[in-house]
Amino acid sequence: MFFEITNYIGIIAFAISGMLKGLKYKLDIFGVTVLGVTTAVGGGILRDMLLNEIPGSLLNERDAYLAIAISLVSYLFLHNKLEGSKKISRFIMISDALGLAAFTIIGAEKGVNANLGPFSTAVMATLTGVGGGVIRDLLVSEIPFVLKEDIYAALCAVGGLLYWFLVLANQNMLGRENLAYGIFIVLFVIRLVAIKYKLNLPSKFREKEHENYKK
Repeated sequence: MFFEITNYIGIIAFAISGMLKGLKYKLDIFGVTVLGVTTAVGGGILRDMLLNEIPGSLLNERDAYLAIAISLVSYLFLHNKLEGSKKISRFIMISDALGLAAFTIIGAEKGVNANLGPFSTAVMATLTGVGGGVIRDLLVSEIPFVLKEDIYAALCAVGGLLYWFLVLANQNMLGRENLAYGIFIVLFVIRLVAIKYKLNLPSKFREKEHENYKK
């Protein structure tokens, strides 16, 4: 049940994130819906293709329908209320934080169930967590922000590794759900802290920008 709920949380959060990205670029209702659905199911499709499976969102269209509905409803309610790219960007990051935490767990669970090792499980977690956002950003001609901002993708990898090691140490299914819940909360909180305090991985370009600003 927890993994089912987590999947819904991820779909809703990423659909809103994709819709907001479309809103930022003043796309029409069709455009924001495409971005919402792509963000919500894109990472899972890429993950399942690597696992040589038919993507779950194609076998069971419920996730796609939910993403479409959330994109449309959130667009109708928010497109006149959010003004300014900074405010929209903030909402995108918060939605992404929730989706990241949820889909990292889903991807890690998929890796564990496929009997993958720690590295491969981390890849599945990361791809599920950031894949849809990468496709979304490419569709609007942006450099995916997972490649240039904060610790977004790194959190997915660490969360996937942590989940693999903890599940290996505890084979009880009830314990696995409790572990997933705990990691979900930790990832979400760390991501929000990173957004609030603008925590980033080291970058020579950012260091030069900071030095020039001080001068």
